[in-house]
Amino acid sequence: MKKFEQLFLPVVLGNRQFRNRIFAAPIGLEYYPDERLHPGDEFIAYFERKAQGGAATVSIGSAMADNARGAIGPTIRLDDPTALSPLYRLSQCISRHGAVADIELQHCGANSYHSKFGLGNEIFGAFDSVNGLGMEIPQMPEEVIFEIIKKFGDAAQTAKHCGFGMVTIHAGHGWMFNQFLGPHNNRRDQWGGSMENRARFVNAAIADIKKKCGRDFPVCVRISGAELFEGGYDIDYGVEIAKQLDGHADLINVSVGAHEETSVFTITSPSMFLDDGANVKYAAAVKKVIRHSKIATVGALAEPELLEEIIASGKADVVMLCRQLMADPDTPIKAQMGQEKKIRKCIRCFECFSAHFTKLTSICAINPEIGFEREVKYNQVLPQKKKKVLIAGGGIGGMQAALTAYEHGHEVILCEKSNELGGALRCEKKVPFKQNM
Repeated sequence: MKKFEQLFLPVVLGNRQFRNRIFAAPIGLEYYPDERLHPGDEFIAYFERKAQGGAATVSIGSAMADNARGAIGPTIRLDDPTALSPLYRLSQCISRHGAVADIELQHCGANSYHSKFGLGNEIFGAFDSVNGLGMEIPQMPEEVIFEIIKKFGDAAQTAKHCGFGMVTIHAGHGWMFNQFLGPHNNRRDQWGGSMENRARFVNAAIADIKKKCGRDFPVCVRISGAELFEGGYDIDYGVEIAKQLDGHADLINVSVGAHEETSVFTITSPSMFLDDGANVKYAAAVKKVIRHSKIATVGALAEPELLEEIIASGKADVVMLCRQLMADPDTPIKAQMGQEKKIRKCIRCFECFSAHFTKLTSICAINPEIGFEREVKYNQVLPQKKKKVLIAGGGIGGMQAALTAYEHGHEVILCEKSNELGGALRCEKKVPFKQNM
């Protein structure tokens, strides 16, 4: 029997089989080389690297279905005909490695700051409200709702045409669909009040996608199972949301939190102070009551033993990894090959988030390949001349230098003056929340 037998069983969503249960979660990047915001070579190489590592699907985060009214910042546009060629190349660089290319369809509703300030367009929320910047935002007119439904169907059709095998609708984290799904949506028309009415918008968007892409084209919907801030809804309400989506979406991805609520940032993306799989319980609560859709969980997932237990125990059907596949894109392959001890574990230090905002790029504190995937891809592994390399010091830097030099074919001598390797990091050995470090 294979060690992680359940984790590497295929799963079928719609008409497509995915090679295992490890999905690369949606994530946005800032690698746009021109004003049209087309994915460039660095952008493509970043996502292709995840596909090479064995993930069943690789998701591109935050592509705009309605750029005019829905963008929080400049990002990929699915309503731009000039994007077809680079999007096709992006999907093919993922799918040629056996992964399914997925793209996240986004609309930020009341928080569409770029559409307002950058493009000068009027923006709307589910109901009259005040957004994250303190702006008074009017209720979305019904004619705009119908227009957006069509745009989501058109965006998915464009994605399918460009080679993407699945789309994800972001209906969590306080974005537009979440604004409609939430308990404060007491509109007096068919788009608010009851749970059925609150879910009508997102279900109508799914229906339009299925109409244009085929009934069996896979659609994932990401929700916040609970918002976890004062005044936000709890898991019981999140379960009611999921019930409304059951059978409409092929996969329901249960996350938590809200983008504009800073107090829950380190819960949505768990910090090192939280347990591994801290948010699995929310997906498990949804899984208990859902009858038709598959369920995915996300957040603080790295250990293959934990991933296997989640699938085997029925807490979720799919595990989504985000930062872990930056720390080690080869996590799926290493686990499947029985090399789980070689997996480089994400230490949840938030260096990736910091670089995203301060340098407009992605960096990982423990994986120097991130952000330089193209260079590494074409780097000559074996040296033209084998050398004898002396490394002075057996700290973290010295040990990694020794490993890298050895992997590149050199003879390595590592010298450490003490009787133990590890350097300054040894003082962290007994700190429970730094176990991955």
